[in-house]
Amino acid sequence: MPSTFLRTIAPVARIVPSVKKPERDPGFRGKLFWTIIVVVIYMIMSTVPLYGIEREAGVDIFWTLRVILASNRGTLAELGIGPIVTGGLILEILVGSKMINVDLTDPVERKLFNAANKAMAVIMTIFESVAYIAGGAYGTLSLGQELIVFAQLLFAGIIIILLDELIQKGWGFGSGISLFIVAGVAGRIAWSLFSVSIGDDDLYYGIIPATIQVLINKDRSFRELILRYNAPDLIGLLTTIGIAIIIIYLESMVIEIPVESSLYRFRFRYPIKFMYSSNVPVILAGALFANIMFFSQLIWGRFEGNFFASLLGSWVVENGRPIPTGGLAYYVVPPRGLLWSVEHIYQAIGYVILLTISCYFFSITWVEIAGIGAEQIAEQLLASRLSIPGVRRTKSKMAEYLDPYIRTAATLSGLLIGIVAGVADVLGAYASGSGILLAVSILKGLYEEIATKYAEEMTPFFKRMLLGPLAR
Repeated sequence: MPSTFLRTIAPVARIVPSVKKPERDPGFRGKLFWTIIVVVIYMIMSTVPLYGIEREAGVDIFWTLRVILASNRGTLAELGIGPIVTGGLILEILVGSKMINVDLTDPVERKLFNAANKAMAVIMTIFESVAYIAGGAYGTLSLGQELIVFAQLLFAGIIIILLDELIQKGWGFGSGISLFIVAGVAGRIAWSLFSVSIGDDDLYYGIIPATIQVLINKDRSFRELILRYNAPDLIGLLTTIGIAIIIIYLESMVIEIPVESSLYRFRFRYPIKFMYSSNVPVILAGALFANIMFFSQLIWGRFEGNFFASLLGSWVVENGRPIPTGGLAYYVVPPRGLLWSVEHIYQAIGYVILLTISCYFFSITWVEIAGIGAEQIAEQLLASRLSIPGVRRTKSKMAEYLDPYIRTAATLSGLLIGIVAGVADVLGAYASGSGILLAVSILKGLYEEIATKYAEEMTPFFKRMLLGPLAR
């Protein structure tokens, strides 16, 4: 029986409109159309300023994690995917720690869990909107201004929840969360490459115009572009390209399990992805770090100088940006390039360690919550009339055989994805190491999904020409 907690919060989802699943397959063009519409709406929201605030007033609480949260300061996309991911993060921790009981293989309990997930996203939207305003993110506001800003944040948050639900219900490709992250990362990379604003070193901020500037100006040295402080440099560019190549390679690695069909009596290999939990651990780790930063700033603002408050995080504000000076929050802020990491070596090491541990934990727990554990895979194989040679054709025996492979893949992929993302942040990857890692893995998955859907709808002639006997 599902927990009282799930049954209590699930009805909250009813106050928000629900997106129905399509009655028939939208097809390739239909899915592409709705995917583009969702991205365009989100991009518009990320450029429309909130009414009733001064954009430069207050402090930018999440300035270091806006890429992962797909958010933009002072706009309708202020909260980004934060409420959705944080709500899911809370439920994942509760389920993973067995604090709430739910059988995700039961369709009824799975439906209740999904409703609770949506309800938590709504609750977190309300909570974060209130906390943003009360925490001084927009400076000092009158009561009327506070109500206006709260209404905008709540409305925009619900729209983002519905956009994500629209894609997840089968109207588009991928998921809303992944699309928003890719859009944000693409914008940050374009800014790092082409921005003509002036950096701290009196060169253009973007690496391409800065390179042209150095080549034209004989008084500047090309060596200045190798490492820059608080600006894109050549090390960061090479890191970005290298991380993209590494992630593509890791995403293509599979563990092959021999299986045979009891129906047609032939053998083949069933692939288990090495990156078993995909990019989910990084998203959840980013949400965890964002919430540590968020709550530590709220507590420090109210109890500044208190010893116990400083254990979670102590802060100073520089140019409208909160900078951690101690506590746990000090180690969850991503490094800002190689020069910065050398100056703050212990902070950089602590960040990589915490990110790796977090990704490991979320990778392990996600396997069970997402329904991709050994028992679920064994059920899928049995339902497809497949068996493993030398293993009794029962769910328990097949799950026992698969479990070491799946646990190993989940463990290694969680650790590896944390290390790769952390090191990329230290080296100054454009749009952050986590952002590049997420964008590349998301784009690879989108490409495969779009290519598969397109192949399914090709004309019979081209199907035969490209796929041969497999087209039948």
